[in-house]
Amino acid sequence: MRKLKNKSNPLSNKSKSDVFKVTLTDKFTAFIFRLLRRPSIWFSKNMPQLRDDIQKSNFAITPEAHISLVLFFTIIGMIPTILGVYVIFAYKSIIGIFLLPIAPIAFALGLMAPKLSQSSRASAIDNELPFVIGYITTLAGGGISPLVTLERLSNVDLYPAIAKEAKRILMDINVFGMDPVSALDKAARYNPNKALSDFLGGYTSILKTGGDIVSFMESKLRDIFAYRTIKMKSAAELIGTFAEAYISIAVILGISFFVLFAVQALLGQGGGASLTSVVIFSVIFIPLVSALFIFMVHSIQPKEPFTYFKPYLVFSFSSIAIPLMFLIPQISFYTRLGLGLLVAIIPAAIIHQRDASHRKSVENVLPSFLRDIAEIRKTGLAPERCIEQLANRRYGELTKYIKTMSAQLSWGVPLRKVMINFSKSVRSWLVRAVAFILLEVVDVGGGTVKMFGSLADFSQKMSEIEKEKKATLRPYIFIPYFGAVMVVATTIMMIYFVTMPLTGSSVGFYVGVDLKLAIDVLLSGAILEAWIMGFVAGKMGEGSVAAGFKHAGALVIISLVSIYLTRIFLPGSPV
Repeated sequence: MRKLKNKSNPLSNKSKSDVFKVTLTDKFTAFIFRLLRRPSIWFSKNMPQLRDDIQKSNFAITPEAHISLVLFFTIIGMIPTILGVYVIFAYKSIIGIFLLPIAPIAFALGLMAPKLSQSSRASAIDNELPFVIGYITTLAGGGISPLVTLERLSNVDLYPAIAKEAKRILMDINVFGMDPVSALDKAARYNPNKALSDFLGGYTSILKTGGDIVSFMESKLRDIFAYRTIKMKSAAELIGTFAEAYISIAVILGISFFVLFAVQALLGQGGGASLTSVVIFSVIFIPLVSALFIFMVHSIQPKEPFTYFKPYLVFSFSSIAIPLMFLIPQISFYTRLGLGLLVAIIPAAIIHQRDASHRKSVENVLPSFLRDIAEIRKTGLAPERCIEQLANRRYGELTKYIKTMSAQLSWGVPLRKVMINFSKSVRSWLVRAVAFILLEVVDVGGGTVKMFGSLADFSQKMSEIEKEKKATLRPYIFIPYFGAVMVVATTIMMIYFVTMPLTGSSVGFYVGVDLKLAIDVLLSGAILEAWIMGFVAGKMGEGSVAAGFKHAGALVIISLVSIYLTRIFLPGSPV
């Protein structure tokens, strides 16, 4: 929230050379276009939809120049494709098959790039839209024009996606000389986000016909809330489908492979190759599948534009515990691995859990605080005095921040500075967004009773949506737990039933089985797989990979306890 000053023309202090600075990428694109000018123009003429797709994307390029780049990289991709043909016919090698599709893939991805960029742009807008529409609606209730609001939004880094959209509109007005209505109409026509496009289109229609702007804004805000709720439920259903697919791949397939590899290794029919397969499956295949699943879930989940990186940084340092645990003598390899994984994530899990609990507590009481400000404001007190009056009330985790704001205001610190300090001290994007709107309500709109009431209603609704989102996702936490427990339990039982006939005879030694090595590899693979599934549980159930630290730790503990319970209740077991 560093850039909060109102600037009537954010481009006025920049020279034309700064605004239209030619980069190295622009020079490269121009060079490629000169080389492939004719085919690029021919392709672009036969693809009329491409121009609209590019205008709706984040690309600042002409269709002809984009086609020239696509053709250039396709030509580069022809080199490995031709090499693949040569390898197939000259060496009869299957490796050449993997080289054949490189050129077609490069061409297809190049043509799809504008569509992919559209999707990314629309998704980024979706996450910020309720707050921005709430902000515009709240200020509109105080008589502030949405155009003035857009100018302020263009300089706010709290909403990065919407700031870009505002800058696009202001660029059309201030640089290209379009009138505001035409600029908004163009933005509505070429915006990939349907909700924002409808909002801008409806606003321009109201301006042209002279309707009630405030009523329109309030109606659109209700529509945005309904849209976000529907999208959240749709995302939850899709995550459920992904979860079923993940269980099928990581658990059912994992159990099948573990049984196959384990039987081969324990009975000496696969030798070292079977144990190597277990390592490859646990260390490479399962992490890749889990990472792909986390990425797909991330792409459909509602998310904040900022990430709290401290748990990840702490884990990067504490992960040194994993190799250090292997220095402990006289305990099994899988025990050392499990303890190393557990110790590595405990600090990060504690930090994330404290932060998550703190954010949840603050977000829950924020609507009550805003409602109380609105009620006290009705008595005619200034917004600063309202905050001071509420300093002695209890608002849970929010109380200490209110006391700090009250103290700063009593010292004569401006409200703008007080709210900026408050926003920086809270790591909740929801609270920061509402704090920004609160500041703008006072700074721009004068802090009328109606505006405070609208802000309180907006905050309450957003808090309810966030609670509903968390409640919808929470059941998916147990799916990876089920899968991890199944993998570990199946591995333990299979080792017990397969090796028990060998422990009373020398059969295992005749076939060259290193029983201790096989058990260490199998159980280590099962523990590692359970640990990885913990991160999937965090992403599915709480929307954050960092939330998976505690679930990964819990699954490692469950795995180790299961193994040692087997020793207690099944004496003589080789586990």
